[in-house]
Amino acid sequence: MKPVHLLSALALAIGLPASLAPGIAEAATHIVNPGDSIQAAVDAANAGDTVKVMPGDYTEPAATAGAAVHITKPLKLIAASKLKKGIKVRILPGPGQSSGIVVEPANVSDPDIVGVTIAGFTVEGFSNNGIWLKHVKKYKIEGNESINNLEVGIWPTLSAKGSVKKNVAYGSLDAALWVEASEDVRVLGNELATSPTGLEITVSKKVKVQKNDIHDNVVGVGLYHPNAAGLPPVGGDGDWVIKSNRIYNNNLPNNAPPWSMPAALPSGVGVLILGVDRVTLEKNVIENHDFVGVAILDWCIAVDGSGFDCGSNPPVTQSAPDNNMIRRNSLGGNGGNPPGGIFAALAGDIGMVAFPNPPYAPNGGHFNCIKDNIPLPPQSALTLNHMGLNWIECP
Repeated sequence: MKPVHLLSALALAIGLPASLAPGIAEAATHIVNPGDSIQAAVDAANAGDTVKVMPGDYTEPAATAGAAVHITKPLKLIAASKLKKGIKVRILPGPGQSSGIVVEPANVSDPDIVGVTIAGFTVEGFSNNGIWLKHVKKYKIEGNESINNLEVGIWPTLSAKGSVKKNVAYGSLDAALWVEASEDVRVLGNELATSPTGLEITVSKKVKVQKNDIHDNVVGVGLYHPNAAGLPPVGGDGDWVIKSNRIYNNNLPNNAPPWSMPAALPSGVGVLILGVDRVTLEKNVIENHDFVGVAILDWCIAVDGSGFDCGSNPPVTQSAPDNNMIRRNSLGGNGGNPPGGIFAALAGDIGMVAFPNPPYAPNGGHFNCIKDNIPLPPQSALTLNHMGLNWIECP
């Protein structure tokens, strides 16, 4: 133990004020009022401080790294809002600002930021992203609203050990919430709506998704192959648990830009397991989808002919779904108005298309299991359609 630590410990033990103990720095709280700059308060804060923002609308006068608010240190950014009562702290776009709140290390070579909280903000109307984290560990994104941010609403990427909890996100043209290239993430109690994908997960490990309300998207939950993210696998991707969520009425017409990958998504899908492995889909309510409640597909079969086919863009990892578990879900009202074409045969509660040992997935398409799923009244049985996929009963 260094002497300064020993002196600090002794000072605390005998009741001396912390200010008299060398090496102990107290965290400060910086108050931001309407008319002040949130970015200026963030810049003035030290690591570990809290920036508390009073209710009102905020438009920053300049962009920092393309964002209204750019955070490069561990701190708490807290809005003094009561969203259910309409008392809000709104961050709106200013000149040159394509994203609302961006958290990332100051330099590419810097270590990850450890310890960030963003809570209570309404981030609205940005051309790219609402709240975007890159290379952040031990983070909390809680109780925020993302409204009509046109790329992704809330986007933790390249980050770990975080929670995204009790947020509302809607009106994006890619995903309301996207967990990308991340590890050990909890997605709890959010409402995600009116986007091409409500909740998207790609190239990640150990993601727990529970008690979310996901509705009125093109696809409710999209669990997508690494090619959909344009990223290589990080190794050991998977172990995604989607449990006890309400996933319903995801029949939004797809208005994603025609040149984008989300534009290829078919409307009316509750959960799309697209060429990924080790997903547990359990105890969810999945209902009222025009096309299919749960779809399990080989990536290459799904995108063939869409402009992103495997012939012109070979998959970075095998394309077939493996070791996915679909059990104890309640399903009903799915498949009543499917699109035309080859995949219309998938319409219903659960549909699967994959083949053992397809060209881009040697030894793929195996050990997907289905068990103890329940039809919702007035249905007396589930509709299960499969084309070639080997599936088994779950243990």
